[in-house]
Amino acid sequence: MEPFKYRDAEIPYFSLVAWEKEFPHLIVGFSARKLGEDIDCRNYALHVGNHPEQVIMNREQLAEQLGMPFSAWTCGEQVHGVHIKHVTTQDRGKGRASRESAFPETDGMITGETDILLASYYADCVPLYFYSPDIDYVGVAHAGWKGTVNGMAENMVRHLVSLGANRDNIRAAIGPSIGACCYEVDERVMEPLRKALPDAAALEKVAISHVPAKWQLDLKKANEEILKQAGVLPEHILRSQWCTSCDADYFYSHRRDGGKTGRMVAWIAKVERGSGWRN
Repeated sequence: MEPFKYRDAEIPYFSLVAWEKEFPHLIVGFSARKLGEDIDCRNYALHVGNHPEQVIMNREQLAEQLGMPFSAWTCGEQVHGVHIKHVTTQDRGKGRASRESAFPETDGMITGETDILLASYYADCVPLYFYSPDIDYVGVAHAGWKGTVNGMAENMVRHLVSLGANRDNIRAAIGPSIGACCYEVDERVMEPLRKALPDAAALEKVAISHVPAKWQLDLKKANEEILKQAGVLPEHILRSQWCTSCDADYFYSHRRDGGKTGRMVAWIAKVERGSGWRN
C-alpha cells in the first residue's frame, strides 16, 4: 500500500498518513505541483533561478496549510553529501528566507525539539524520513545516487543511535523519487553501489541490466536495502511507489524536464498543538 496520500488542498501535498496516525504529534509530508503551472508556482527551492519572493511566498503558504508558522521552516544548503546537522532551538528558521542563512553543505538534519519544520528539496532524488520514538527525535535526509552510495541512510541511523535510539525502534520512510522505470545509470554509478551493497542478492533487487553496461536503478529500493544493512527492521521501513519522472501531474523532475525545473520539499516536524505553537 502506498504510504504517501495525496491531499487535494488549496496548496497540494502528500502526507505520510501511517506515521501521522501512529504518532499524532508528527507532521510529515512531501509537496506536490499542479499540472500546467509554471516553474515558480510550486517551487520551494531558492537555488534554481526563480524569483526569491515567489519561492518564499510558496514556503509561507505551505507552512500555513500545514498549520505551522513560517518561523519554524529550517533547512540546509544541499550538496549531495552526507553531512548531518543536529538542529537546536537556536537554529530554528535557518535558511527559510535566504540561502546564506541555511546550514552550509548539509543534506541531513535531525532534531529532538518541537516546532521546528525540517525541510529538504527534491526533483528526482530520494527523500528519507526518520523517527525514533524512544528518544522522540525526527530527521530528514536528501539522498541522490551520491548520497545513497556514500551512506546517507546509514549515517542518519548512526546519528540517532549515538543519541540513545534503539535500532529496533527506529522508523524510516522513503518518499517519492525517480523510479527504476525512468532512471538508467552506467558503471560510474554501479561501481560505488556495489561497495554500498556488497550482498549480491540485495544488489539484484535494485539494479537490472537490459543492455550492456546500462542498468535501471531503483534508488528507493537501494536505500531500503541499505537501511536494512544499518539495522532498521524491515517492518519499520515504508517505501513510496510514486515516480517523480512518470507522474508529471504531481512532481517536478530534473531528468524528465532537462534540468530546468522546480523543486519539491520534504518535511518533518514535532508539534505541541494547543500550546502556543503558532507563535
